[in-house]
Amino acid sequence: MRKTLNIFIILFLTTLSQAQTNTAYQFKAEYIYGSILKHTVHLENLVKDPVQGAELAIEWKTMGEKPWHQYYNFPTLGIGLVGLDLGNPEMLGQLLAIYPYMNLKLINTGFFKLNLKAGVGASFLNKRYNNTPHLENTLSSPNGELNQANAAIGSILNIYFAGGGNMEVPLFSGLSLVAAYNWNHASNGSFFQPNSGINMLNASVGFTYFPSFKTYIAPQKKGTSSLPQKFSFDVIVSGGARELYYKDDKMYPIASLAFGAYRQLGNNLRLGMGIDGFYDGVYNGNTMFKRTFLTTDELKNKIRVGLSLRPELVFGKLSAGMHFGLYLYNPLKNLEPCDSQGELINSTQKKPLIYSYNIDNEDGWFYTRASLKYAFSKHYFISLGLKTHLQKAEFIEWGLGYRL
Repeated sequence: MRKTLNIFIILFLTTLSQAQTNTAYQFKAEYIYGSILKHTVHLENLVKDPVQGAELAIEWKTMGEKPWHQYYNFPTLGIGLVGLDLGNPEMLGQLLAIYPYMNLKLINTGFFKLNLKAGVGASFLNKRYNNTPHLENTLSSPNGELNQANAAIGSILNIYFAGGGNMEVPLFSGLSLVAAYNWNHASNGSFFQPNSGINMLNASVGFTYFPSFKTYIAPQKKGTSSLPQKFSFDVIVSGGARELYYKDDKMYPIASLAFGAYRQLGNNLRLGMGIDGFYDGVYNGNTMFKRTFLTTDELKNKIRVGLSLRPELVFGKLSAGMHFGLYLYNPLKNLEPCDSQGELINSTQKKPLIYSYNIDNEDGWFYTRASLKYAFSKHYFISLGLKTHLQKAEFIEWGLGYRL
């Protein structure tokens, strides 16, 4: 987990160094008010009062030294420090996060600016499953009420995601009014259990101050060569680890092998199709988790293969995207769901490639991967991925890739 966050930070600092904007920086301070989404039954009794807090940030304006600055209309890079009270001091406590982000300009005039924001970093939560009230090895409170334990957060250190829109209205002498509406997420990617995660919708309002407003000259687009619109091929070998169930208290290895064929579409986007092979060691038939009917330890139950569509944005050596996949081979689908006694609900089911399902009871046929890649040579790159089934994280994978 810590290794993953370190790689995120290294990738951002490398990208920031490409901007070469030592003086074109501004400071931002915002008040935050929002709410936690009850996206699982575990959060229904945990969410109490609104989320409140503040964010301090420093942002750098890109000046066009790199071609991708111009491709994205000179985006802003920032580092934010966030402190939030999650509205339930005893069970959810407080969150502190530090994260790098990018603002992509949608509207940029002298009197109004509208941006699209995306960022990822580290979050620290002082309340989690093992230091909040619950009956030992249950998701109940000491008085026996179900769904009272903190099943949302299982570790101190978590990943923090931020995405949304923000606007800026210049006032005077480098001072601007800002407002934003963001989705924020904190979880450990199922590295430790329990891990329902926390999803928030937060509004904010505040101010920015740009010290160099008198001497700043906005960059102008220059003639740049377009990226060649040709095919490329990526192969990535990844690994990691995760827990399946909090009662098992065991860590299992995960791995993946991904092959993709990509076509560059303009200067900002590459679109690919790929085959993904996944190995997940948790499916060994030795778990107290009554969701998948497994009684033996067989390799075939630990393998899944899928076909994925892979749109990715390109920022020089850095690319980021969301992959959308369909399982072609998934022996687990006919072994889910189970009843509370661990018995298969329908022992004769033969599900097709696409079928209706309840994500609370089974993984289903659809998977996604949030992907981040950084090329350190012509052919080699490092990668990070967060694989999910809808809103439920399965595992974090980090790997090494080769591009042809």
